[in-house]
Amino acid sequence: MTFRVKVHLVALTASLSGCASPPVHVEPSTPILIRQQTSVLILESLRASELQRLRIFLARASSGRPDALHLLISGSPPLSAEAVHQAKQMGIDASNIQLFNQHEGHLARIESIVYAASPSVCPSFSSTLPNDEFVDQPMGCSTRHNLAVMVNDPRDLFNNQVIKASNGERAAIPVAKYRTFTTDKSEE
Repeated sequence: MTFRVKVHLVALTASLSGCASPPVHVEPSTPILIRQQTSVLILESLRASELQRLRIFLARASSGRPDALHLLISGSPPLSAEAVHQAKQMGIDASNIQLFNQHEGHLARIESIVYAASPSVCPSFSSTLPNDEFVDQPMGCSTRHNLAVMVNDPRDLFNNQVIKASNGERAAIPVAKYRTFTTDKSEE
């Protein structure tokens, strides 16, 4: 019985290897448009009403996605520190908060930035007929679309400054060690 199965598998493999698929037409990828939504709040004091105004501003600016909100804070150090504290309490990551231009004064400027990617709409897969010679689907369209929608800062798709280049020789050491590893019991 196992011989018969092996013969069928060999015959199936041989018949499939001769199959030719129709040519695939690859359309050039459409660009991903990135929109930057910016809003600004001027914080005037540490009073409860001002802090409430700050929390409402951050909630509206994030649109329920505090992980996607980027803050640029400048002005009075005490007001800036309180703005950072409130932002962290609301779930905004410290790496998304930048302090700059700190100076003595009575105001703090909080600029919120949210990036939104607008990828092109992918064509329907149900539009092609089985007898068509070409598949007019842009290859990878849904992957590009899903990736653009998922990221918090779509600029990372084009020029990510956070990830540094690595040393290729160092990265190849585990591969070299794996290739020289033997499991032959006779060497022991």
